[in-house]
Amino acid sequence: MSAYIQANQASQKAFFQQLKKYYSFYTIGFLSFLAFLAVAEQMGMSRKWIGYWFLFATIALYAAIGIMARTVDAAEYYVAGRRVPAFFNGMATGADWMSA
Repeated sequence: MSAYIQANQASQKAFFQQLKKYYSFYTIGFLSFLAFLAVAEQMGMSRKWIGYWFLFATIALYAAIGIMARTVDAAEYYVAGRRVPAFFNGMATGADWMSA
């Protein structure tokens, strides 16, 4: 096996590990946010304010993702340079399909 192929495989493995870490942080953060709002509701926060929190958090999350992942390359923008594995792409596609 050539050195280039080995380096490429190591790079892909590191990318996948980083991607798993990001998904884990997002999931833990989302569940923590839900727990926070559940406790706030039990303490008397109105549904109106819970709705505002969801709206603000969604906008803030999308803004943060956009700032952290900005690019000028069209292939990077539309298909992440074709580096996202099928499992994660399937999760994103399924979420998009369910939201329609």
